[in-house]
Amino acid sequence: FQLVNQFPDYFEFNPRYLLLQSEHIYSWRFGTLLCDSEQEREVVAGIRQRTYCMWEYLDSIPDLINPMFDRATSEKAGVLLMPLPMLLRNVTLWVDRFCMYGAKASIP
Repeated sequence: FQLVNQFPDYFEFNPRYLLLQSEHIYSWRFGTLLCDSEQEREVVAGIRQRTYCMWEYLDSIPDLINPMFDRATSEKAGVLLMPLPMLLRNVTLWVDRFCMYGAKASIP
């Protein structure tokens, strides 16, 4: 989240994509992240036949695409390696994730 938040032009997805991904990791709705390996998912548990793929679900939602993403600029810039002090200076709380079940502020 921190990198997507600080450098939105470099990522094809937006923070909502990460939020949905973090919610579905433990939702048991998708079999994509169950078991320890692809082989175990296929052979032992047969999960693919009984569950949906999380990546296909996320890719089917057009609102998760980042409109500011420019593939040409991102590829030309290369690898995003920022000095650690610069990254730490701009760390923010992921309010949508860590405060999702708390009371919302209201304006009287």
